[in-house]
Amino acid sequence: MEEKKKPIEQTMHQLTLTNRGQLAVEGVINLGSYDQEQIILETSSGVLEVKGDNLHILQLNLDQGKVTVDGDVYSLVYTDEDAIKKGKGFFGRLIK
Repeated sequence: MEEKKKPIEQTMHQLTLTNRGQLAVEGVINLGSYDQEQIILETSSGVLEVKGDNLHILQLNLDQGKVTVDGDVYSLVYTDEDAIKKGKGFFGRLIK
């Protein structure tokens, strides 16, 4: 029998931050935008904003829903999912 894959939206979402210098994120659906100071990720638990300095994406695999980032991580913030669904905010404008 073939094993059915779960859609990424239903997969587990997990963050692993090591010494504020390396961040591994699972359950990533899409990469919104990124630069050295901010990375925006759409995850199965909402939109995640990673803020810091000298941020670099080491690994990006949307098929597996995984992203690895290194740099100085200052904050991790989830934005309001309802605002995103209504098309409000930065990410809503980005996907239009």
